[in-house]
Amino acid sequence: MQLKDSSQTKTLHFLSFVFASLLLISADYRHAVPAVRTALNITVYPLKVLVDLPYNTTHTLLRFFTSHEKLSNENEKLRRLVTIYSARDQKYRSIAAQNQRFREMLETAERYDDAYLLAEILTVDSDRFHQTVTINKGSKDQVFEGQIALSGNSIYGQVIETAPHSSIVMQLSDPKHTIPVRNARTHEKALAMGVGKENIVNLEHIENLEDVNIGDLYVSSGLGLLFPPDFPVAVVQEKHYNPADSMTTVTATTVTDFRRTRELLLIWQKSRTAGEE
Repeated sequence: MQLKDSSQTKTLHFLSFVFASLLLISADYRHAVPAVRTALNITVYPLKVLVDLPYNTTHTLLRFFTSHEKLSNENEKLRRLVTIYSARDQKYRSIAAQNQRFREMLETAERYDDAYLLAEILTVDSDRFHQTVTINKGSKDQVFEGQIALSGNSIYGQVIETAPHSSIVMQLSDPKHTIPVRNARTHEKALAMGVGKENIVNLEHIENLEDVNIGDLYVSSGLGLLFPPDFPVAVVQEKHYNPADSMTTVTATTVTDFRRTRELLLIWQKSRTAGEE
């Protein structure tokens, strides 16, 4: 008897739930119980969050690492591009500077109706007793001993030794080098003599030392028919008087910067008579 009552009770409960469910479904369909729906949604929301949490977490982490890797790859590509463009920019700057030097040399060559040849410096021999360089032009290029070498619009030195494919050029600052010059301001003549110091020469045999000023420019005089006239040689740096021997030393800085010069202009001068000096 008790089992029968229990079974009937369960059946009634079941039917009650079914009936209540049908009522709720019908009410929900008619939007008649918004408060109930809201309450149920609030109750079920934490469960939805817990169910979706693993997926959302995994998706967020994957997206983070993907974005980080993408940014890292993009940064690496940008760094490579910056390196490449930096190298290209340096190359273009070097070419532009070289072209500028060549233009200056060609403009210098056009001052005279002479033949000329561009040469590159291969090695530098600079010490107390020798101020020379080796260039990549030699006797096969018709280079000869005593030939004049220019740097831009100023005098660099002269060839002292040739080989088939190279030559040695003595700089103005070599102790053995001497060039006749004149003061561009007063036209007084002198001799510029190397002293074995880079970019330095002494001016000697000056007749009127009092008329020499700091900053005076001395240019080649053309005497001796070796060096072409009117090319810048040196600028007076200082005058020093020694009372012990009554000697005045005039020191000048060469217009050519031997530390930075990389190309030379070799010239073949047409013969000139004494009246053309």
